[in-house]
Amino acid sequence: MTEEPAGAVLIRVARTPEDWQAVRSLCCRTGDGGDPIDPARWPLFAELWVGPYQRLAPEWTYVAEAEGRVVGYLTGCPDTAAFRRARRFRVTLPLLGAIACGRYTWNADARRTVDLALRLRSGMESRLATGRPGGLTRTHPAHLHMNVEAEYRRQGIGAALIERYARDLTAAGVLGIHLFCGPAPRAFYARNGFVDLAALEISPGRWVYTLGRRLESPAG
Repeated sequence: MTEEPAGAVLIRVARTPEDWQAVRSLCCRTGDGGDPIDPARWPLFAELWVGPYQRLAPEWTYVAEAEGRVVGYLTGCPDTAAFRRARRFRVTLPLLGAIACGRYTWNADARRTVDLALRLRSGMESRLATGRPGGLTRTHPAHLHMNVEAEYRRQGIGAALIERYARDLTAAGVLGIHLFCGPAPRAFYARNGFVDLAALEISPGRWVYTLGRRLESPAG
């Protein structure tokens, strides 16, 4: 995996503590549909959304660097099923201990983390299961989530991150990528090769879509 420029933006793998701190900060500053979340939520929110990738699959997180700073990122992994299994034991259980010890503020994120771990509520992935096509993690085993700084959006950075990720997945023999999203980013992903696989109305008027993109084999 080599560094690659995209215009004035450099797309590369996250590799330093400073990169990961920038990814965590950007995740929190764009975590509410592209807008910042409450600063009180930052420590646990970043651990939930970025921590698993940093610990389990750091080589599959990419940053977009412009003017000497990280302005976008993409986190993902090539094998979602294996990632989920590893996350439960290597990330979730230690995180529960940290919450119990008071390392994180007890808030809605902490409550949700505990409830999901104890199976007191169903997570989004479980709720979407009935709307997903069978064998999704076999036909589209990789997944991703990504964010870009507000002032750098609509400049091709998100597309460049996706293409770099897709090319590296293809080289590794991965068959496809999936993701879940609401209505707003759906058109963006459609422009970047993703198609609707399923849709679920999780509450009245609130839809979540399963999107997928098939990847060609390295031979074509």
